[in-house]
Amino acid sequence: MPTFPYVIINAFTRTSFGGNPAVIIALPPSSLSQPQTFSEETMIKTSLAFAQPMSIFLSQSPDDSTLLDVRFYFGTFAPPFCGHGLLAAVRALCTNALPSLGQFGSEVKLRTKAGTIVSACSVTESGSNEEKYEIALPATTFVTISDAERDRVTSVVSEAAGRNVQVEYAAEGEGKMGNRKYLMIVVGPDENIGDMKLDTDVLRKTSYGTNIITNLTPNDDQVFVSRVFAPAEGIPEDHVCGSAHTLLVPYWATRLGKKNQEEMHVRQVSPRGGELWVVWDQDKGLVKLKGHAKAFGKGDFTI
Repeated sequence: MPTFPYVIINAFTRTSFGGNPAVIIALPPSSLSQPQTFSEETMIKTSLAFAQPMSIFLSQSPDDSTLLDVRFYFGTFAPPFCGHGLLAAVRALCTNALPSLGQFGSEVKLRTKAGTIVSACSVTESGSNEEKYEIALPATTFVTISDAERDRVTSVVSEAAGRNVQVEYAAEGEGKMGNRKYLMIVVGPDENIGDMKLDTDVLRKTSYGTNIITNLTPNDDQVFVSRVFAPAEGIPEDHVCGSAHTLLVPYWATRLGKKNQEEMHVRQVSPRGGELWVVWDQDKGLVKLKGHAKAFGKGDFTI
């Protein structure tokens, strides 16, 4: 019976009970190439068994030993990519937590099912002995929704909160986690997003796959905060969502007049919480997400 090593890593946190967990599973070389020898059905069953917010399957590419093929599963849901899952995988690879996949040093290249190659690396900054990990994802263009649509969204969010919520602005962007679009809702400065109690089933009425609620923070060390809800995708609340920041970062950088590639320190204020250092590279059309990652567990499983 085949046995596979795995690690569980919390992305965008220094702690064992913060950030967003992902299980990273090492498969034999060429398992995810065509013809695929580790089936989609087996990946779904494995993801359901681990019951983590995301399961990441990695396998060496048959045509490039420096490239890893990657697949993402949250139960039966298979998004094109997952930001926190990528960051967790980079931590596993750069620290040699899954030696059967090879030695990768400080730089990693991952290829998604669609053929997109994501570059990632570990970063040790001057004056610090703490290692962070960085991924670069395509930026998402935000498009302002109509006044009538914003009023409708405001009504849904207010119903979900059980009170009137002050919505200043709303925009949509192409979804990264599935076919449905992302909705970004900017609420007023008096709204404490971290303390919001929301009925996530009500948020389904927005008709968007992922609902991102955000505003500026009075904290001098952080620029903006956010929470992410995707009940239509089976995720009542995303603990820390990397892909949502491909929409958030261009919006806030534009609104605040940030220079090209100027770094911002931001937080996702879900109950688990997480922090990110983010950059919008306008020349390359990329959003770079950097953060800590904490190893939580490891082992082997047998099929």
